[in-house]
Amino acid sequence: MRMLNAYTSEADEPKNAIGEILEQINPEKNLLANSAAFITCSPDFVETGMTMAICDAFPFPVVGCTTIITANNKEAGTIQLSLSVLTADDCSFSVASCTVADQHFEKPLAESYIKARENLGGDPGLVLAFLPLLRFISGEEILQALEKVSGGLPIFGTIACDPDTAHYSNSHVIDRGFSGQDTLALILIGGNITPRFTVASASEENLYYHHARITSSEGSIVRTINGLSARDYLASVGLTNGDALDGATAVPFVVNFNDGTQPVTRAIYALNPDGSAVCGGLMPEGGTLSIGRLDQEDVLLTAEQSVARLKENGEVSGMIIFPCIGRNMVLGLEYLAEIDRIRAASGDGFPWHAAYSAGEICPVPGRDKPWTNRFHNYTIIGCAF
Repeated sequence: MRMLNAYTSEADEPKNAIGEILEQINPEKNLLANSAAFITCSPDFVETGMTMAICDAFPFPVVGCTTIITANNKEAGTIQLSLSVLTADDCSFSVASCTVADQHFEKPLAESYIKARENLGGDPGLVLAFLPLLRFISGEEILQALEKVSGGLPIFGTIACDPDTAHYSNSHVIDRGFSGQDTLALILIGGNITPRFTVASASEENLYYHHARITSSEGSIVRTINGLSARDYLASVGLTNGDALDGATAVPFVVNFNDGTQPVTRAIYALNPDGSAVCGGLMPEGGTLSIGRLDQEDVLLTAEQSVARLKENGEVSGMIIFPCIGRNMVLGLEYLAEIDRIRAASGDGFPWHAAYSAGEICPVPGRDKPWTNRFHNYTIIGCAF
């Protein structure tokens, strides 16, 4: 499978933007038998109808989402649209999508996935997921539904975000031209594909191991830690101010599920009146917590290490990278520093596509099987093929 990359900063004139993209892709010369594509872009391109025009310019499905910064091996920017075409003679592609309007989204998701799987002719070797950022349904819940319908096949993806609003309320998922704030879109890839993954958050040097234990929880809600309410535990480590969080939302908590899988990083979003805490993903009872710290040096180091790990494990035809928006906030005015480090670590040997994420989905190594799909916060994830 090959990755063909293009970009444009033209958000207003469809003819000019499409011309730029087609010139870079050169479909007549470079497309193989089967293709699909994905877009990441600022919301400007959705608002002007540019994403619709670009999706309509190709004879194969194009999906994607909005982001705060998008980049590829050609260019990076905040007001930019990046497009990657995946094309192969020995891979096939199929798209599934649905609206996540309420808690009953599992049935339409399953119906769309099963139809896409039938069009593919069998199980995919990789599912690329572009998920909406919603207040009433977490990314973890959507991942669990995807796990159920796919049978646990590897899922790699991102949650949409935007640079303009405090609660990312201008985030969109792009589905073959249509753009929706409650839309979910998937690319199922079958055939000759063997993806490799990497996950990194805080480095070992920035972890404080005091091994607090999650003593009661429900999904993404932590009720007690070390027998204390979540609020009292956070107060004991200096992360609350009265009944309010005091910096805890900017602290990565590394959770070991104690089941042989790689630990994952979680954010704490809010405290409930009963003293429980709302977290950014599954918080299993019996899991242990360590407190991490993100700084600019660590963000850049883990980005470089992530690319290096993907490169050292075999030949790379293409690479997709989704870093968390929380990592970008650490960079301050040097907001392209992580992208620059990815570019330097990648070199000129292969195409890559990167975009910031409001929640990362990536398999981690497991004890009893090659991977276990996990939802992440404060993390940089990568997929190479």
